[in-house]
Amino acid sequence: MRNHVVRHGAALMLLLGLLGAVSAQADEAPVQGYIMTVYSNMAHGKKILSGSENRAIAKLARKNDLHAGYLEGEINLCVAYTKAKQVDKATAACDSAIELSLRDAKRIKRSTLFGRASVQVADTGRAIALTNRGVLHAIAGEEAQARAKFEMAMELQSTEQSAKANLAVLESRLAASRS
Repeated sequence: MRNHVVRHGAALMLLLGLLGAVSAQADEAPVQGYIMTVYSNMAHGKKILSGSENRAIAKLARKNDLHAGYLEGEINLCVAYTKAKQVDKATAACDSAIELSLRDAKRIKRSTLFGRASVQVADTGRAIALTNRGVLHAIAGEEAQARAKFEMAMELQSTEQSAKANLAVLESRLAASRS
């Protein structure tokens, strides 16, 4: 697995060279690697990015961890499990992140009534969760589900661009397999 890190707001994009693919920048066409996003500045993200995903898993999987049960913790746990090749656990963490993102979106939407938060903040977390889950669908060969997750993420009011890049990877691989 090859990693390539690109700064993007408060999150880092993590290119995963899955299935022997070569990693490439997200703006290159066609993109060769899927992108998963990890929060680098919280929830043990630096451990994940530095190759210590097992240490991050040990911390994030504890019930008493500061980030346990929160969106950023589940997103990072999903990526850490993916890097550790524990796909079943990664899937569970990604599914949990999607559920938490929906809860957070409702809470943040209520806060916008008082001018305290932005829908874009909620949508960005949700887009990250959906995109990471889409990557897991893609590497499992579940192309229709992957496409659906990427498209759902792209419809949100988010600046997150990894869904678009991942959809391009998926389309490229599908086209290559047809020829």
